[in-house]
Amino acid sequence: MNSLFRSILITFLLSVSLLSHAAVKFGSVPELSNIAPAEFSSASAKFSPVSQTSTGWLVNPNHPPVSVQMQLTGQSDPLLKTVDAVLQVKLEGDWKTYWRSPGEGGVAPSFDFSQSDNISDFSWVWPAPKRYPVLGVETLGYKHEVNFPITLQVQNPAEPVLLKGIMTMSSCTNICVLTDYDVELNFNVEDLHIDNDALFAFNQGIGAVPMKLDQQAVKDKTTSSTVSAYRSYWDAENQTLLVQVDNQSGWFSPDVFIDSQNSELAEVSYSAPEIKISDKQLTAKITTSSWTGPVDLADKSINITVVDKDLAVELSTTPSVQAIVFESSSIVSMFLIALLGGLILNIMPCVLPVLGMKLSSVISAHGIERSQIRKQFFASAAGILTSFWLLAGFLLILKFSGQALGWGIQFQSPYFITVMVVITALFAANMLGLFEIQLPSGMQTWLATKGGHSYLGHYMQGMFATLLATPCSAPFLGTAVAFALGASNLELLTIFSALGLGMAFPWILIALFPAIALRLPKPGKWMNSVKTLFALMILITCYWLLSLLTVFIGTGITLLTGLVLTVILLVLIARKRGKKVLITVLASLLAASVSGMIIASLTTSKWVQPLAQLDWTVLDTNVIDQQIKQGNIVFVDVTADWCITCKANKIGVLLQDPVYSALQGEQVMTMKGDWTVPSQDVTDYLQSYGRFGVPFNIVYGPGAPQGLPLATILTTDEVLSAIQQARGSK
Repeated sequence: MNSLFRSILITFLLSVSLLSHAAVKFGSVPELSNIAPAEFSSASAKFSPVSQTSTGWLVNPNHPPVSVQMQLTGQSDPLLKTVDAVLQVKLEGDWKTYWRSPGEGGVAPSFDFSQSDNISDFSWVWPAPKRYPVLGVETLGYKHEVNFPITLQVQNPAEPVLLKGIMTMSSCTNICVLTDYDVELNFNVEDLHIDNDALFAFNQGIGAVPMKLDQQAVKDKTTSSTVSAYRSYWDAENQTLLVQVDNQSGWFSPDVFIDSQNSELAEVSYSAPEIKISDKQLTAKITTSSWTGPVDLADKSINITVVDKDLAVELSTTPSVQAIVFESSSIVSMFLIALLGGLILNIMPCVLPVLGMKLSSVISAHGIERSQIRKQFFASAAGILTSFWLLAGFLLILKFSGQALGWGIQFQSPYFITVMVVITALFAANMLGLFEIQLPSGMQTWLATKGGHSYLGHYMQGMFATLLATPCSAPFLGTAVAFALGASNLELLTIFSALGLGMAFPWILIALFPAIALRLPKPGKWMNSVKTLFALMILITCYWLLSLLTVFIGTGITLLTGLVLTVILLVLIARKRGKKVLITVLASLLAASVSGMIIASLTTSKWVQPLAQLDWTVLDTNVIDQQIKQGNIVFVDVTADWCITCKANKIGVLLQDPVYSALQGEQVMTMKGDWTVPSQDVTDYLQSYGRFGVPFNIVYGPGAPQGLPLATILTTDEVLSAIQQARGSK
C-alpha cells in the first residue's frame, strides 16, 4: 500500500512538473525548477551552408551541473541511409539522469527533432543502468558520465541534412530539474570524415549497451552470448513476474531490470528483484504495482535486461503459462542461523574481555535475592538487544540514503574508535578499583528503593559487549547479515533481533535460572585477582583500539597518546594503591615481558616458522581478469586493521606453511582490499559477492574464473584445495 501511495504521489508530482515545463515553453507561467532552453545557437530557421558536426559542450547557465554534447562520428551506411552520432552527458557530484524506464521517479531524456530537415528518424540505444535508492524511492539511471549511441535515418543522402531540435534532460539529486538544450547540426553525408574522439565515445556507449537476444536465437545457439536459455512466468494472483535465466559462465552479482514498450504497461512499476542462484541458473522474482489498479502482463511483450560482471543482455519475451518455482531463503531458517551466529559471538576474541565482566557480575551475585539476579541479567540482555536494534537502525538510515552498508563499518570512523578507547579505559580503571562513579545521594536512594543495584550498569555492560563484538565475523554471522541487508526493512530488524537474542542467550539463561549464579564459588580475596586479570584484558583491548587510530592521526600522535594514557593509569595506581603496589605492577609487567620473550625465543621452532610478509597488490578487478587470462592464480584478501578475525586468519593460516609457500609460488598473485577506512571500490567489490563485512577471501584462476569464495574462518586444507581447483589441475 505504501508503494502504491508513493507511486501515485511521484506520478502526480512529475505530471505537474511536466505540465509546468510545457507552460514555460509557451510562455504562460514562470517555473523555477524547469529551465527553458538557453540560446546556444542561432534561432534562425534558415539552413546554414557551413557544415557543423558537433554542438560542442552545451551548458545551461541556469543549471551548470549538467552538460551535453551531440557529435557525428563520421560513420555512415549508404545502403541503410544511416549516420552514426553520439550524445554525451556529464553530470557533476551526485546529479543523475535516467534510463528509458526511470523507475519510481524521474523522466527519461527525450529529443524533439521535428525542426530537422532530410531526417526521417532519430533513434538511440540505452547503456545498462544502475539502481539509486534514496529515501525509499528507487530510480534507474546514470551518474557522472554516460554516452548514448545515436542513429540518424536520412531520407536522401545526396541532399544536405539538418538535425535541429530540443533535447530535454531530467537530472536529480534531492531535487529534480528539467533542462532544455538547443541542438543543431548540419552536414552533407558525402563530406563526413571520421572524428576519432566522437567514434571512441560512440564505441564506449555501444560497449555498455546490453546485447539484444530473442528466445529463438538463444534456442538455436546463433548468438555469441553465454546465455543458454531463459523464460518468464506471470503470477497474476500475487502480481509477481518470475524470470529464469541460464548462464554458461555462472553468476557473480546479477541485477535484473524490467520494462516494456507496450503503452498499456506505461504506468507499471517493477520492484528490485529478489534473486536466487542455483549453480548456473538465476531465478528472479519481481513485484509489480500500478496506481491505475491490478497489473496484467499476460500476453504482453516485455524486456528483461540482465546485468552481471562481463554480461549485459536484453531479453525479449512474453510471460508463459508454465509456472516457475521460486524458493527463497526462509525467514525462519535465517532467524535460526542468526540466533546461532549471535551465540557464537560470545566466544569470539572481540568479546573475550567482556566475558570477564560477565563472570564478575555472576560472582558478585552472591548474597542477593534471586529476583534481583533475574533483573540484573535481564537488564544486561536488554542492553545487548538495544545495541543490535541501534545497529539495525543505523544501517537502515544508510540504506535509505544510498550509502555503503556493512558489518563493523562504524570502526571506519576515528570518532567512534576514540569513544571506544575512552570507554574501555574507564571500564578497565573501574575494575581495577582506581575510581568509582559517585551518584547523587537522591539517585542512590531512588535506586535502593527500586532495588536497582546497578541495573543501569548491567544494561550498559550488555551494550558495551555488542559494540566490541562488531569487529568480529563469526560462523553463520555473515550469512545472516548478508540476508538482512538485502531483505526488507522488517526482515532486517527481525534478523538483527535474532542476533541480539543469540548473543544475550547466556544472560537470559542465568536470568531464567538464577540458581546457576548461586552455585558458583563465593566471593573472596581470589576475586580481586580475577577482576584484575579481566581488567588487564580490557586494558589490552583499549590499547588495541588506540592503535587503530594510527591510519587517521599518524603513528607519532598515537604513541604519544598511548604514553599519556599509561602515565595516567600508573599515577592513579600509585595514588590509590600506593608506591609499593606501583613498583610491584611495573616489576610484574617487566618480568612477564622478559619471560615471554625468553620462552618465545626458545620455543619458536616448535610452534611457528618465522616468515616474511606476503607481497600484496592493491585490489584491482581489471588486473584479476588479466591474470586469469595469462593462466595465473589470484588470491584476494579483503581485510581491515580493526578486524580481529582477519588477523587470526593471517597469522594462523596465510603466514604459515604450507599456505605461505603456495601463495609465494610462481604464477600466484596475492591481492589485498583494505577496508580499514571507507573505500567505495572495496565496498562495491564486497557487495558484488553478496558480502557486507570482512574478512572475505576468494581465489581466482583458469579453473575458477568466477572465483572460489572461502569460509569466514580459514583453514589450511580449504585454502590449498581452492588454489589447486583454481589452477585447473586434476
